[in-house]
Amino acid sequence: MTTIPQTAVAVPLELLKSKTITVLVDSFQAAFTATYDEERGLKEQARRRLLAELRGPNEFANSTAHEEYRPS
Repeated sequence: MTTIPQTAVAVPLELLKSKTITVLVDSFQAAFTATYDEERGLKEQARRRLLAELRGPNEFANSTAHEEYRPS
């Protein structure tokens, strides 16, 4: 892995006050928030499903559906 040195870029204040930049930043922020919330919801659903499976009955604890091996 190589690292690329980053340098600061001077942005004119007039450009930062531009409505185009504001609209782009707001759109990006809204998209990021929506995606983040969706991913967080999916992660929570997966966590709940996993916990439900782990709390479920253990098939091997008291199972009589198997036969023990006994050498003849």
